[in-house]
Amino acid sequence: MPLLKLTPSLGGSLAHVMMAPMTLAKATATSVAMLTVAVSLTACSWRLETDPEPFRSPSEITVLRDHIAALEQAVGTAADLATGPQADAEAAAVPSRLELLAGVSPTSSPRAAADLAAAAAEAQAAAVDCMVAAGDDPLAALCASIALSHAAIAGTADPDSAPGTVVDGGTEPGSDSVLDRDEIAVLALEHDKLRSLYEVAAARSKGAEREQALAASVIERERVETLLAVPGVPDLTEPVYDVPAASVAKKAARAETVLATRKALAERYAALLVGADVVDRGWLLNAAYENYVAAGRVGLTASEVPALPGTKPAAAD
Repeated sequence: MPLLKLTPSLGGSLAHVMMAPMTLAKATATSVAMLTVAVSLTACSWRLETDPEPFRSPSEITVLRDHIAALEQAVGTAADLATGPQADAEAAAVPSRLELLAGVSPTSSPRAAADLAAAAAEAQAAAVDCMVAAGDDPLAALCASIALSHAAIAGTADPDSAPGTVVDGGTEPGSDSVLDRDEIAVLALEHDKLRSLYEVAAARSKGAEREQALAASVIERERVETLLAVPGVPDLTEPVYDVPAASVAKKAARAETVLATRKALAERYAALLVGADVVDRGWLLNAAYENYVAAGRVGLTASEVPALPGTKPAAAD
């Protein structure tokens, strides 16, 4: 009898033991399936709710800056391989320009080596384009200064071969000029003083020097008339100006006086260029360049042209 009682109990235990693996396997399979669905849904949800990191393209100003900086570096490289006044001036000027441009971007492609004249001309053209494209951004003023520097260095290095202007257009304000009328009045005054100086120099000289001085005085007189014709410009000119006798007594003194006057005019135009509205940059660039080249004809060297005309030199530490 004890055996009979034991058998059903044993049978029940065996049935339970036999059913346990089947139940566990089924439960496990169900759990795995649910886990797979959960993981799949989780992954799907992550892809839908989390956008990929967007590609941040550089701004137009950054692209312009990087382009100008790369071209400046190319000018420096070409200048180091060349000789002559332009090479010396550009080699000294490039580091200052690159400093204000914040250096060359690591992503910029190296420029192929080129002769200095070609490299400087390309950099000048790009700076002119930047002067226009950058609009009211401070980079536009920096590019205008760089363009003037390249043009003036080349022009003073070889004044006889220098073109008349840097960009299309003249050296006088157009009808759309927004330059302060008092500033234009001062320009007219300075040109009138230069006109008077040429007339005095002509009276003290003879031959070719006299003819050149007379021709220059006519040009200056016409410039004064054009500037004063701009609506709203007051006339600050005077009938007579004091010209120290020593400044025109000898040919060398006359040349030195004209040089100082031309250089001062070039610097005045350059300062106005850097702070000018976009509509006035073209003629101011041409006028500043014209006076640098004229100064070059009476003694200004390429190395004396600033790396960044019109900007204030950095304060010494």
